[in-house]
Amino acid sequence: MWIQKLIWLLGRMIFWMLLLPLLIGIIYTLSHDHWRMALILLVLCVLVLYKGLIRVTIQANSLAIRDGKVVYFLPEKTVRDRFDFVSRGQTIVQLPQYDLLDRPYNMEIFSPDNGAGLNSCRLSLNLGYIMELSALQRAYDNYVRYQDRRSLEVKKQLVESSAHIVWPSLSLQGEVGMDEYLEPIVAELNLGLENLGLKIEKATCKFFAGQTLVRLVAAEQEIVEIAVLSGGASQEDAGLI
Repeated sequence: MWIQKLIWLLGRMIFWMLLLPLLIGIIYTLSHDHWRMALILLVLCVLVLYKGLIRVTIQANSLAIRDGKVVYFLPEKTVRDRFDFVSRGQTIVQLPQYDLLDRPYNMEIFSPDNGAGLNSCRLSLNLGYIMELSALQRAYDNYVRYQDRRSLEVKKQLVESSAHIVWPSLSLQGEVGMDEYLEPIVAELNLGLENLGLKIEKATCKFFAGQTLVRLVAAEQEIVEIAVLSGGASQEDAGLI
């Protein structure tokens, strides 16, 4: 979210850096009877006002909001008249992508095999927004609630959901068998992600097996697992990397 604020701030700074010199130039040229130059500066000033105050560039994955409710979704980058939204009491909010949807979430989930060993499934999950009005409303509500902590909340939700997975027997036959194996796992994870207005667009998995499986624990992972444990989940059920 801070990146969006920074972009907006830079845009406003550029607007005023162009507008103020033009206004000063118009006043100066008019006071010295330079009518042609004043006309040119006046035209430039009108263009800057139009592009800075009237025309608005709406980024992809944006929502039209009125009274805290999602009116409609704008999937692609577009240019609109600002007064079209102001006259209807609407504001534009861009749903975040950076650090949320632009990179996969990596999970490592352990399960016992038929013997005395363990299986490790290293999942790579690419997420996207659910294109339904009710789901987009949940995405907006969580955007307002969590702000820059949304990525951390997604990771917590994935850990909580993975604790409820019932692992099928591991018998894979090519890519089709992998897709069938991951289908119930993805469905269970999606149940939790629906609360955030998100879903899994693509899932891939790498399997490892052995008597002992070891992993290094990052500081962010400890924060997520402590938060999950405080909500009643078991640390033995799932792990996040």
